Amino acid sequence: MKTVFNYTKIMFVAMAAMVVFTACTTNEDDYIASSLRSSDWEGKITEYYQNRWGINGSEYSTVMGFESKDYHYTSGRGYELDYKTSSPKENYAFCTFKWFIVDGDITIIYDDDKWNPTYIVDYQLRGDSFYGFFYNGSDRRIQFDLGKTKFTEWDYYRKNGSRYLNTDYRAVRLKNKDGVSVANGIFAEILNNSVH
Repeated sequence: MKTVFNYTKIMFVAMAAMVVFTACTTNEDDYIASSLRSSDWEGKITEYYQNRWGINGSEYSTVMGFESKDYHYTSGRGYELDYKTSSPKENYAFCTFKWFIVDGDITIIYDDDKWNPTYIVDYQLRGDSFYGFFYNGSDRRIQFDLGKTKFTEWDYYRKNGSRYLNTDYRAVRLKNKDGVSVANGIFAEILNNSVH
């Protein structure tokens, strides 16, 4: 009888531990999601501008916004804007993406990107700072360093992205089932060359 009791006790402890670890994972994912959604994130993504756009230099930046339908959801939709810091409304690329978090790992699936999916597994998200590495299926780790911000221009890029066109370039709009991408200036020229 004692053997059965000990076996039952061990099983009960193991099941309780599984519940605790599962709850911790869920709570961690909820915390990460709520931190991402609490603000927009702006800064630099090294090598990304070269890898994705074929442009070099330190004058490019990125801002990302994460949204979901409910406070407790660990998935949703997002926006990304890559831009030239000296001329953000003339030289930019705006795109939409899906995101989700599982066991602390963040996955981003761009609506217009052939490099999908992108994983963020090696990162720090603390206070006003979000930094670490993207993995996009290549052997490279792409470093990012973003800070919390309140970006007030999303509507411009979502709805009026091609309103002020640089006459040297033709704006590009890529529409698909889930989202819209808009590019202007040097980014539009790059997309025009790769679309044809």
